Amino acid sequence: MDFLKDLLELNNVITLEKLANERGLDDLETGQFIQKYNKRNNRLFTPIKEYKIDEYKMKVERYQLSTSSSL
Repeated sequence: MDFLKDLLELNNVITLEKLANERGLDDLETGQFIQKYNKRNNRLFTPIKEYKIDEYKMKVERYQLSTSSSL
């Protein structure tokens, strides 16, 4: 679980750096921006104990079948 936590933190920092670059902030402003928004409750992803890839895959296959049959 620590690996996932570290991965989420790193992903958040990288995303904040990209946002800072898009806004054209200099190094000092980028540091302040990251420090201001790098909070625990601002993470983009939250770990869950459910695995739903099979359900997603089934829905995608069903959608592909419905679109291919209508052509």
